[in-house]
Amino acid sequence: MANLLSVKSLGCLSVYLEYDDGVEGKIDLSSTVEKNCFEELKNQEEFSKVFYDECTNELCWPGGVRLCVNALHEKLSLLSLMNRLKIDLDNE
Repeated sequence: MANLLSVKSLGCLSVYLEYDDGVEGKIDLSSTVEKNCFEELKNQEEFSKVFYDECTNELCWPGGVRLCVNALHEKLSLLSLMNRLKIDLDNE
């Protein structure tokens, strides 16, 4: 699996991820935040504190929210492929 090189908060519950295999891009996490009741991440100041924990291979926030970077890599890869194929699905 690819290794995460960097993560950057873009605001509006989105992050920009860059992996060592060339996969990179913006992921909107708003539906993940809603589905999992991560209320603290709706605060932009809190959301912007995202960091990568190399030991657990997760995106993390100080409040305890954790997301698997491997799953996010797969999602980003699929979104990139859909974009190249001009496939527009109105769901995540």
